[in-house]
Amino acid sequence: GNHHVTMFVRTAAVGFCLLSLIAAKTMSKASAIGTTLLLMVGLMQIRQNRWAIVRTHRWAWVRTFYKHMAIYHFAWKLDRAYKRLPTPVDATKVLPGGSELLDQILANGPDTYQKKTSNRLQIESLMDCVCNLVADVRQNGVTPLVLDIGAGKALFTRAVYEALDRKVSVVALDSRRPKKKSHKTGDQFYDPVSVKESDMPYTRVIADVRYLAAKTLGPLRASRNGGTVAITKHLCGGATDGSIIALCKEPLDNFVGACCFAPCCHQKLRKDQYCNISYLESIGFCQTHIGLRGGVQDNDFTTFSKLISMAKAAELRDWEYKKSTILELLGFARASQLGRQARRLLEEGRIRYLQDHGFDAYLVRYCDESITGDNLAIIARKKR
Repeated sequence: GNHHVTMFVRTAAVGFCLLSLIAAKTMSKASAIGTTLLLMVGLMQIRQNRWAIVRTHRWAWVRTFYKHMAIYHFAWKLDRAYKRLPTPVDATKVLPGGSELLDQILANGPDTYQKKTSNRLQIESLMDCVCNLVADVRQNGVTPLVLDIGAGKALFTRAVYEALDRKVSVVALDSRRPKKKSHKTGDQFYDPVSVKESDMPYTRVIADVRYLAAKTLGPLRASRNGGTVAITKHLCGGATDGSIIALCKEPLDNFVGACCFAPCCHQKLRKDQYCNISYLESIGFCQTHIGLRGGVQDNDFTTFSKLISMAKAAELRDWEYKKSTILELLGFARASQLGRQARRLLEEGRIRYLQDHGFDAYLVRYCDESITGDNLAIIARKKR
C-alpha cells in the first residue's frame, strides 16, 4: 500500500515537473512562470477541496482511480499513526485464588454462557487490575466503592465483590430492567442471594450512566471525592464512550477516582458516539467532504469500522465482503492488520480524552489475543 502511494506521489510530481519544463521550453520566460504558477494554484485548490474535482468526476474510471488512491493513502496514514503510539503495558497477571473464587460463584449460580473458559480467564486478569485500583484509592484516604457500568448478569461484578472479601461496597449498574420470573427466558444474575450485616452493601441499580438522577447516586455518597472505582467488561460499542463522557462531568466527576475499562465491539461504534473525534482529526482522519450526490461524507470512520470487523475473523467466507474494494486491493491479512491498528487508535483517543479531563491514563494488555481480540483495557487514575 505504501509503495502505491509513493508511486502516485512521485508520478504526480514528475508530471508537474514535465509540464513546467514544457512550459519553459515552448513559451517565453514570463509565460512559463505564469503557467507554472497557475499549475501550482490549481493543485493547491484541488487539495483544498479534498480532490473534489477528481472524487466527483463524471467519468467512473476517474472516481475509481481516486477511490483506490484514497485507500492506499488511508493505509499509509494509519500505519504512520500506529507507529507513534506507545506499546500497551502487560497486565496479564491473574488474581491469586481468582479461579477457585469463580468456581464457587459458578457452582452456586445460574447456568449461563458466562461460564466459558475464555470469559473466566479475562475476569481473573481484570480482577487483579481492579483490586490494585481499589488499594490505590484506599491509600488516598477515601472510602472505596466499585461501580460496574453495564453489569449485565454481573459475574464480573460479583467476582470483584468476593475478591475484596465483601469489605468494599459494590454497585451493579445496568440500564436493562430484569425480566419477570414468569418470562420464558427469565433473567439470571450472579448477584449474591444474601448479604450479611457485617458485609459492605452490594446494590443493583437500574439506570443509564448518562442520565443519573440524584436518588440513583445514593449508594455512591460515601465514596465522594474520588472513592469510586468505575469498571466495565466488554461494554459494547459507543456505550464505553458514553460512560467515559459521563464520568468526566457532573455529577459523577466528584465521585470517580479510578477506572478500569475493557471495551469491545468497536465495529458497532458510530462517529457521533465517539468521545474524541477531535483527536482523530488532529492526526489527519475523519475530515468531511461533499460526496458525489451532494451529501456530507466521512469515509474514514466507516473504514475504521469495516477494517475492525474484518480483523475479528480468523478467515473470511466466500460471500463475506465480496464487493469490498479494500480486500481487492490490500488482501485479507493486510486488512486485518489495519483493523487491529484502527482499534488501537480508537483506544488512544479515549485515553487522551481522560487525560484531558484530569486522569493519568494508559492502555494495558490484560490477556492474550488468543483468548479474545478485545484484549486491551484502559486504566486511569485521577490526578491529585
